[in-house]
Amino acid sequence: MESKINRIIQAISQEEIDQVFAIRTEVFVKEQKCLPSEEFDELDAVANHYLLLENEIPVATGRYRKTEKGIKVERIATLETARGKGYASLVVNHIIAEATTAYPDCNYLYLHAQVSVMPLYASLGFVPYGGRFVEADIEHQAMGLTVTSH
Repeated sequence: MESKINRIIQAISQEEIDQVFAIRTEVFVKEQKCLPSEEFDELDAVANHYLLLENEIPVATGRYRKTEKGIKVERIATLETARGKGYASLVVNHIIAEATTAYPDCNYLYLHAQVSVMPLYASLGFVPYGGRFVEADIEHQAMGLTVTSH
């Protein structure tokens, strides 16, 4: 799915983590008016972070972490200038592949989708469950995905 000009890397170095945080600051803090204290948490230290690079420029990000419920996909964000190119789908699919490889015994992934982007996650196979709720003053819906083969 990746082309020569677009690639996804795991953000490991401090510079790469800073790039992840810069994208999340732009999208969640500046655009969506989330409080930095709600966006950045202690879970950043235990999550696996990814960057999508467009011509070597970071434009999208996401993270995952293993929980008691399964693998939680979080903080999917694409800079406004790079939206509409399918990058969020690429990041989520990459996370699904990486997470299910890292945890072959875990076949359940879940996320808290902003209601406005539920169609994106539904197109990737995630199914809503439970009621809607508010996180960071934004309406969300829990969605889950069972992976039947790795």
